[in-house]
Amino acid sequence: MIALLAASAISLVALQASINAPRDAFKACLKEVSGKASNENVGADAYEAYVRNNCAPQLGAFKGAVVKFDMGNKMSRKASDEDANMMIGDFLGSAVDHYKYITGANSASKQAASARPPATPQPTPAASAQPPK
Repeated sequence: MIALLAASAISLVALQASINAPRDAFKACLKEVSGKASNENVGADAYEAYVRNNCAPQLGAFKGAVVKFDMGNKMSRKASDEDANMMIGDFLGSAVDHYKYITGANSASKQAASARPPATPQPTPAASAQPPK
């Protein structure tokens, strides 16, 4: 019984390790590309496409590892693909938010929004009519 438990634990550790290397490579690529994009003045709106182009091999390896791991844990191919896409989306979303922060894109959009005059609500006929007493 103990041998079976130990074998299962070793198996799970090995499977988890198969995801760690591609994930770490993808995260390292995100950091490297962030600096390159900042130096090349890539706009915040174009940053995700820039990352996808520059980190395509790492992104593909990470997605493949996640799909393989999930399918090894009895998930369907479709569910595994969706899970991998969600993980990649989370990483990219965080990277885009961080890039906007370090380049000041968020503050520029906030300044533009505050420079616009506030919209004045137009009274509706029902709102201006007084209820009968």
